[in-house]
Amino acid sequence: MKSSSYTIPAENIGSAFSWHMLPAFDAFPGGSQWVKNLNLRLRILGASRSHVLIQGEAGTWKDLAARLIHYYGDPASPVLFLDCASPPLVIANSERGIRNVLPLENAQETALFGTISDCPGTEPLVRRGALELAAGGDLFLRNIDSLTSAMQEKLCQFLETGQFGRLMDSEWRGGVRIIASKETLRAFNETGRFRRSGESEWREAMITGIETKGESLARLAECGRFNKALFKKLSAETIDMMPLNERKKDIPVMTSCLLKSLNAQHHKCIQRLSQKAHNLLIDHDWPLNCSELYQVLSRAVILCNDEEVGAEHIVPQKSPFPDGRFNLLTLALAEKFTHRPDFPRVLRKISVPFFLLLTVYALLGPQYGNAANLAVWTLWWPSLLLTTLFFARGWCSWCPLEAISEFIGAKTGVVRNPDTWLRLWGPTLSLSGIVLILLVEQASGMFSRSFATGLLLSGLFVATATSDLILGRRGWCKYLCPLGRIVGLMSRMSFLEMHSNRTVCAVRCRIDECVKEKECPMGLHPSGIDNSDHCILCLDCVRNCTHHAMQLDIRNPVQGLLNNDRRGFNEAFFSVTLVGVIIAAKATPLVAGRRLEVFSHTLWSLPEFILALFISAVFTGTAMLVSAGVRGHGWKPVFAACGIAYLPMAFTGLFVLYYRALVEGGAQLVPLLLTATGFGQWLDIERLTPEFGTLRLLIYPIILAGALSSWLVLGRLHEKQSRNDAGFIGHRLLVLCAAILFMLVL
Repeated sequence: MKSSSYTIPAENIGSAFSWHMLPAFDAFPGGSQWVKNLNLRLRILGASRSHVLIQGEAGTWKDLAARLIHYYGDPASPVLFLDCASPPLVIANSERGIRNVLPLENAQETALFGTISDCPGTEPLVRRGALELAAGGDLFLRNIDSLTSAMQEKLCQFLETGQFGRLMDSEWRGGVRIIASKETLRAFNETGRFRRSGESEWREAMITGIETKGESLARLAECGRFNKALFKKLSAETIDMMPLNERKKDIPVMTSCLLKSLNAQHHKCIQRLSQKAHNLLIDHDWPLNCSELYQVLSRAVILCNDEEVGAEHIVPQKSPFPDGRFNLLTLALAEKFTHRPDFPRVLRKISVPFFLLLTVYALLGPQYGNAANLAVWTLWWPSLLLTTLFFARGWCSWCPLEAISEFIGAKTGVVRNPDTWLRLWGPTLSLSGIVLILLVEQASGMFSRSFATGLLLSGLFVATATSDLILGRRGWCKYLCPLGRIVGLMSRMSFLEMHSNRTVCAVRCRIDECVKEKECPMGLHPSGIDNSDHCILCLDCVRNCTHHAMQLDIRNPVQGLLNNDRRGFNEAFFSVTLVGVIIAAKATPLVAGRRLEVFSHTLWSLPEFILALFISAVFTGTAMLVSAGVRGHGWKPVFAACGIAYLPMAFTGLFVLYYRALVEGGAQLVPLLLTATGFGQWLDIERLTPEFGTLRLLIYPIILAGALSSWLVLGRLHEKQSRNDAGFIGHRLLVLCAAILFMLVL
């Protein structure tokens, strides 16, 4: 009877036992302290003969660390590599010529311990395993936990006794091969010798086992999924590889080292990476760690035909729209436009003459039926609010008040460390200012009286110039301006957000050039722009950053309301109070017994003004009261978390307040303007006057949209906070009540 024989395909032999003796680097690449400590540890382990367990995420170059241990020891000694998860296939050739792949356990046993074919009438055919072939050197075992339980136990027994038996073909029964462990091999004994079964001569076999695995074996051993005794023997020396995304400062050093080998491999002469290419590498999360970095850089070298790898050659494996954002500066046209030195300052050439014309004509023109006055309340104010949705706080970068103030000499930098009183009371003063302005608008009938509007605009200009001269440029804008405060808060709901690539700032920027040399007019650091209400989108940081770290993102507006770093008690108090003030501004005449008027001519009395303050205080107090919810929960954390959700309602109420004026009286702007300029005598004013009455149909949908937005934001905040259900329910009911009141008074 012809016997079966065991063969290992030649291609599997090469993949299993071939190993580049010299590593790609003579040390683990990087400049961080962790890499320095790792290289020192690898040298120490290379000089010893202890078993080593290397653990880490996939692609952290555990194999490189293992190779360096061998390299730092005796490079001339044998070294073998075996992946326990995919050992070389063992194929049984039967007498009928059928080739059968044996199970994984047999393949692992053959690869590790070898096999012997004891066919009748022939000499035994011995195939040595990795443990024997690596005698006197190192054996690298990858995915050590993929060993079957039987192989784990056998390997543990081998490490304890220094003996193992080969897979044997010892007898035949009815054409079925019976495999039994019969022959033993003694190795790793105290004298470092072994001998084969049947031999009298002892052989030297001192090797070091270096096991690499992507997951921690400690937990597997604790839950019984890995042999505890084997783990104890292997973990005498353990190395935990740090993920690449936790040591991104090593990336520039790694890319520099990789470029040398990749140039030789692909016959290129690339000298460096561009700044933007470096930024792309640093910004990526690298889920596959160093292996992915090698792949990305290898593709870039292949694609690049110049001396410098550009951003277009770097293609990291990620979505182009992370977190629902899209960076506009990735578009060539947008980047070119934002780098214009005169933008957005050029818009001041429009805003300054417009502001001066409106102010002068409001003060000196007709008291009633004034085109400038009507333009302020029906066009300027609602447009100012709309800009916050599409351009964040960009209005402030071409604000005419700051432009004129700068022109008259207020060019000193913003005080970065303002007096304590300004930091503490600035938000309160700006909130008080917006409350006062909104109530005085209605109390003095500014919608009808142009002189009152002119005084308001003049007062804002005087306050701006005075504050800037004392506090420095943008001092008023940053700390005290009521309009800047409300625009900055509303910009949290903007579709546009400027922020920096924080990783690039942390890794690439060494001396904070953007702050020390080319400072932001608002005194902000680029890495903190997205957590501040003070960014005015002046684009100076985009033009001045030598590392191209700035990003101008289109985003989901809800993200600004859910940002934990931008939610605090002051912001919540401002949002809730603003809703209460809007209700009070329009409800006070009703409570006083008068009918609602958009363009009122009736001045409020002092008791009515106090009543308006009382109404707004009642609404804010109610919001604080419902924040308490259930006894035992602090009301302040709930109020701080929920209060920012009132911002969509505040925006809606404020916009409808001026939108109603546009609907009811905005059509008269054309005839008033034609009459004031003298063109009315030559043109048909009646035919040119538009009709805005149908726009009234949008008022209720706008209010409902604001209420729904606040309702949904409260739900999202509740999911994130997971506390005080009663408080969140109370705030939702209060939002519903505010929406009903808006519909009644607006």
